[in-house]
Amino acid sequence: MGGGGGEGAERVLPPMALDGTPQPLPYVEETVLKKRKQNEDWAVRNRERKDAKRMRLRGDGKGVTIKRPEEFVRKFRNKELDFVRMRTRLKVRKQPPAEALGSKLIFAIRIPGTVDLHPHMRKVLKKLRLTQVLTGVFLKATELTLKRLLVVEPFVTYGFPNLKNVKELIYKKGRGFLDKEPFPLTSNDLIEKALGEHGIICLQDLVHEIATVGPHFREASKFLMPLKLKCPERRLQLKKKPYKDGGDSGNRGDKINELIEKLN
Repeated sequence: MGGGGGEGAERVLPPMALDGTPQPLPYVEETVLKKRKQNEDWAVRNRERKDAKRMRLRGDGKGVTIKRPEEFVRKFRNKELDFVRMRTRLKVRKQPPAEALGSKLIFAIRIPGTVDLHPHMRKVLKKLRLTQVLTGVFLKATELTLKRLLVVEPFVTYGFPNLKNVKELIYKKGRGFLDKEPFPLTSNDLIEKALGEHGIICLQDLVHEIATVGPHFREASKFLMPLKLKCPERRLQLKKKPYKDGGDSGNRGDKINELIEKLN
């Protein structure tokens, strides 16, 4: 009897209502549980990645290389030459008005080039959110945007993406920011939490806002992290040569779609 009483005490009983009838246990759908588990796993992986990056940065200072004075002089001259060429471009090249362009949407890509940039170039690239090589961002075609792209033209290539490529870029490479934390665009709940006040509650709404350059394009584009693109089979040239002259930098117009398909 004592053993049976002990087993009965360990058994979990459902909660009882006031009238003595058992109440059903709270039910959570399996899809919700799976999504919750995915978000938890992603948070753990994100923390591990940040810790690994922090450790890697700490270890980078171990091997100190000694540079010759000639290298510093050469790099300084290259920076100054880039700055002079930039000022010349702004004076000589007349940008068409934004209204005359064939599209309101621009996709800009940071291409490989020199690491040591003039501070002004670096500042403009930071404003465009193109600080890393082979990353791309969606931009609204305005006078200011076109001027900034002209300033950093040797280090970027850009053009007018079509709807197909806009959709595939966001679906394949898209990651968003919420509370200063990046996350993959696998949950419409997080998109709604970040952009719901602007009427953007799902991935389809986000694609539509970007592709049509809607009234809340600025918020939608800032929400998206710069898209990390893959390295093409034929590496982009390191020459600061315009696309129209056989290089890789500058305005490609609609031809940007061919490059996007290779890098996506």
